[in-house]
Amino acid sequence: MLLELSTAEARDLKQALESALRELLAEIAHADQRAYRDMLKERYDRMDQLNRRLEVSVEGDSVFA
Repeated sequence: MLLELSTAEARDLKQALESALRELLAEIAHADQRAYRDMLKERYDRMDQLNRRLEVSVEGDSVFA
């Protein structure tokens, strides 16, 4: 899938991802069940990877993610 974003849209998405990542870290820390914690960690890793890709891409006028 290819998604074109303006720089402003990419920055907004990056901020939203950073907020969600912080919330996920807190939820991971409080998770009691190992399977649930592992699922949250996998989700965190996917979202963190996307966030890193956006970080590199935000430098241009348009962003393709």
